[in-house]
Amino acid sequence: MKETFDSIKSTVHKYRKWEPLVFFIAGFTFDAILLHRIDDPLMLVHQAIYLVLSAFIIAWDLFNEIGLGHVPSWLQKPWKYREGILHFLLGTLLNVYTIFYFKSGTIFGSLVFLMILGALLFLNEVRPPHISKHILRNGLFALCLVSYMNIIVPIAIGSIGVWVFILAIAAATLIHSLYVLWLKKKLETRKVWLEIRLPFVGVAVVYTLLYLFKVLPPVPLSLKYIGIYHQVAKVGDTYQLSYTRPAWKFWQSGDQTFEAKPGDTINCFVQVFSPTRFKDQLFVRWQYYDTKRGWVSADAIPLGIVGGRAEGYRGYTTKNNYQPGEWKVNVETNDGRVVGGIKFQVVAAEASDEPVVMNVDLK
Repeated sequence: MKETFDSIKSTVHKYRKWEPLVFFIAGFTFDAILLHRIDDPLMLVHQAIYLVLSAFIIAWDLFNEIGLGHVPSWLQKPWKYREGILHFLLGTLLNVYTIFYFKSGTIFGSLVFLMILGALLFLNEVRPPHISKHILRNGLFALCLVSYMNIIVPIAIGSIGVWVFILAIAAATLIHSLYVLWLKKKLETRKVWLEIRLPFVGVAVVYTLLYLFKVLPPVPLSLKYIGIYHQVAKVGDTYQLSYTRPAWKFWQSGDQTFEAKPGDTINCFVQVFSPTRFKDQLFVRWQYYDTKRGWVSADAIPLGIVGGRAEGYRGYTTKNNYQPGEWKVNVETNDGRVVGGIKFQVVAAEASDEPVVMNVDLK
């Protein structure tokens, strides 16, 4: 038994440098299992606690390096694993934001966030000797803090937009400034600026640029469903969607190959999740592809949404004037950020076609 324990201990010591990454992945997996609604109060409190604990570990580690911090005897044993614990906390938080960013925007916008996250994690693991570990860990912490405020502020206000985003960045800056003021009481100003303040400023600037270029996903909104249909009818609390798609095209959402007869109307049905007490206006933008001009906007139809429904706010828009060819519909915020979309093709139905209409009830 002792030999087995010693063997495990030796293996752990051998791969100790990978300990932070293991804890980071553990935090990622842990939260992926527990993650529910973005506005779940318990989830928001859980994230706030993790942020506070992360800030405490970072600060206490800095104090210990200059001999100002004292670890109580009862905490000395778990304190040895502070790096792993910190990465577990940050991994859990970043998992939340990564998942919600994938739900809330385009694949491109989500991938940009993942690339930034991946770059920070890579640098954290293969850190060049001249770069302090505190710079990288504070960069990860800053990313978590800014992401958290970019979620909780819109939820508290009940809408999104430029001023809401500015308020979220301002709130994150205020909280971080108070944190810095506390650290400056015990640490030299230059160290605080280079290893704590500068990483936050860098993250905040990049975050703002991503917002200005409409890359940052519009959290806390998310598009749960979008489809193209021949008919949409509301029957009681149920929407009845009619399409002519053959059964073998099971991967399509409705009639993504829309076989149009004279007088047909194209219907775009959407389900958009937004938090409780959330009330805002989106736009459903119809576009067609012109071989000379590229994607050309045909209409931008407003769609007022009200939050709180777990399955998402339901609604639809119609298009009567159209032409054969490639089309797409994007659901956008009032500041032009894409929540999600769908592409489809309009083709002329042959006169001999007798489509079989199939109905789908979405409650």
